[in-house]
Amino acid sequence: MTREQILKFFPDATDDQITNILNQSNSEMAREKAKATQYKEKADKADQLQAKIDELEAGNMTELEKANKAVEAANNRIAELEKENAIRGQREAAMSNFNISADQAKTVIKDDGTMDYAELGKIISAKEAASAQAKEQEIANGQANPNGAGADGKDKDEKPDDVKNAESISFGNTATDAKAQNYYVL
Repeated sequence: MTREQILKFFPDATDDQITNILNQSNSEMAREKAKATQYKEKADKADQLQAKIDELEAGNMTELEKANKAVEAANNRIAELEKENAIRGQREAAMSNFNISADQAKTVIKDDGTMDYAELGKIISAKEAASAQAKEQEIANGQANPNGAGADGKDKDEKPDDVKNAESISFGNTATDAKAQNYYVL
């Protein structure tokens, strides 16, 4: 506060009274500033202590949260491994039951454990077609060709033994040329 401000409030005041008022005001201001500083220091100290308490509580919660996260991660991994094991079991069963390869089992049993019936149908149809073709080939290989050659296609010009024997038999003179041999053929 200044002298002019005091004179505005108290226009009749003397210089001694104004000086006393200023001294008293300044001492009260200093005392209040000291209290404010003291309160500010206490508030800062309280804030520091609260921060330490929060940090300790957070540290304890962090350890607990870390342990919970580790347990949760382990449980998730166990569930994932159990699922993979179940899918592997399904694929092995499909391999033995449907007599298919591991790659075919992977296409029939999807990664989520569901079965793709359309793919299984394609595989079985292809196996049946291959089996039928192999059986036809086996039958065809075991039979004689219509032209009298062997089953493997060799010796197409070779005649069976009974034809050779019939041709070698001659009654009288043997015919020297094909025209004479085929004289009676119509």
